[in-house]
Amino acid sequence: MRRLISAQCALPRIRAEIEIPGGAPGWLGWLVATDPEGAVLGVAAGGVPVPGEGEVYALAVAAGSRRRGVGTALLAAATDRMRSYGAHDQRVELPAEKDPALPFYTRMGFGSLGPTRWSRALP
Repeated sequence: MRRLISAQCALPRIRAEIEIPGGAPGWLGWLVATDPEGAVLGVAAGGVPVPGEGEVYALAVAAGSRRRGVGTALLAAATDRMRSYGAHDQRVELPAEKDPALPFYTRMGFGSLGPTRWSRALP
């Protein structure tokens, strides 16, 4: 199995969230992108913890699948879910100021709210 790297979310947290019956308030679950054979290409998780504000909790793409639209598709699917729950803004918190995912999020229209916090209005 290929390795997915996400500094935003540790495996114990993922296990705990998957096991929450019915999910936590505002939790919209995990989205998984696979290839036709079923290999995992990427994952995303998010929710709407505060009315009107979607939050990307994690987004990870396998190294061999980066720059092929997987992250963009996962973010779009998570965004659609958040929008259907009333989100008009979307936020993400990165683990570091110069996180490797920062160029992706700025290309997606996120602007800085501080050193590691980013936001965008949803169209």
